[in-house]
Amino acid sequence: MYNKAVNSIKDDKSEKVLVCITSQLNSERLIDKAAQLAQETGAEFHILHVQQGDSIFNNSETPDMMNTLCQYGSAKGGTIHFYCDENVALCISKFISQKQITKIVMGQPPVKDVNDIKELRKAADKVLHEIKTPVEVIIVPRDENTEDKHIFINMKNDLKFVIA
Repeated sequence: MYNKAVNSIKDDKSEKVLVCITSQLNSERLIDKAAQLAQETGAEFHILHVQQGDSIFNNSETPDMMNTLCQYGSAKGGTIHFYCDENVALCISKFISQKQITKIVMGQPPVKDVNDIKELRKAADKVLHEIKTPVEVIIVPRDENTEDKHIFINMKNDLKFVIA
């Protein structure tokens, strides 16, 4: 089932990996994962930060942190994108659609147990509900000893979510 889902995402498009980051140092770990995926598949690599509101500088540490992450991501081969928007989920989905993203790397949503499929689906859907194109989402757990979780969205066989 995993291979079938992945193949339906590709549909003769080149791979394009997106990592969604926040202005926190742990975003480096997400960038690393996305860079690895992009390198393994020969994919374009995009790094996206969407700040809710009208400024990316929501506190005094944000400019320095975003500068650090920007340099780090660029060194890993990523193209950096910053947006401010009141509707973060819609902004992400528009970006995914415009760039024809095939894989998204995200940090673990606020769930108690990353292995609880129902809880993970519910949390992920808060951000991903606006996505209309087929994508593979790789959720990187906070615990480095826990395996990444793969979610497939908008597949041809109408699967909303499949955990690999």
